[in-house]
Amino acid sequence: MDEHTTGQVARATGLSEKAVRLYVDRGLLTARRATEAGPRLFDEDQVARARRVRLLRDVGLSLVEVGDVLGAPDAVAAFDAVWSARRSAVTESLTAGEYVRSVLAGAPRLDVEVRRRAVAERLVLGTVRRATLEELPRVLPEATAAVFDVLRRADAPLAGHPYVEYHERATEGFAARVTVQVPVADAVRPPQGFVLTTDGPHDEAYVALTAAEADDQALLVLVHDHLSSGHALTEGAPAGDNREIYLPTWVARGPGPVLEVAVPVA
Repeated sequence: MDEHTTGQVARATGLSEKAVRLYVDRGLLTARRATEAGPRLFDEDQVARARRVRLLRDVGLSLVEVGDVLGAPDAVAAFDAVWSARRSAVTESLTAGEYVRSVLAGAPRLDVEVRRRAVAERLVLGTVRRATLEELPRVLPEATAAVFDVLRRADAPLAGHPYVEYHERATEGFAARVTVQVPVADAVRPPQGFVLTTDGPHDEAYVALTAAEADDQALLVLVHDHLSSGHALTEGAPAGDNREIYLPTWVARGPGPVLEVAVPVA
């Protein structure tokens, strides 16, 4: 059976390493050490459990409530008992709750259309940033503008829509590493702080969102989880970090889709 380190569990589930360690200390996750001073090691089932812990925390359950739900003989019934007190919450929270319930029931579903497409190999110019959830609305436009400035000075045409790769999940207290990428038609000599790489050919699963849907942070988180966990895929498995692809309609806020949440698929 595959074993995962604390960092690998954090990366796979969108948790911080500090949160993973806390959940072990609180008995919500189980880990072992090969030696007394060795790193904590998690079995594959604990990765899935960590994702459930995060989902339950995301909809407002306390650590005690999370433990009660996951420790109950019938997790769905236990969740229903807790969630019934929150039925009067806003629509976004209800949607999140129903998604979590479907995950606990073993039949994950989210009312979004997941599409597939093939992406050809391409050159991309990118720059890496770190940002908390609160900082992302400021950091991402700044980084995107910086990439476009490099392209303007190099007189290099675009070859696709700009996108952001989320290597970790940003939270209020954790600055995640993200890369702003722009496909380019020709090779560009990247200045300091920028990298020119090849985005290899791959299949991609994606969900297109309108401006109103993209502004709904609760829904955005659910779509990311739906794709990165593999729940949304009828075949294949996630094979890379989640992406947010910004369409030409993004600035004008429509009409139609303005943003796509995507994940490479093996």
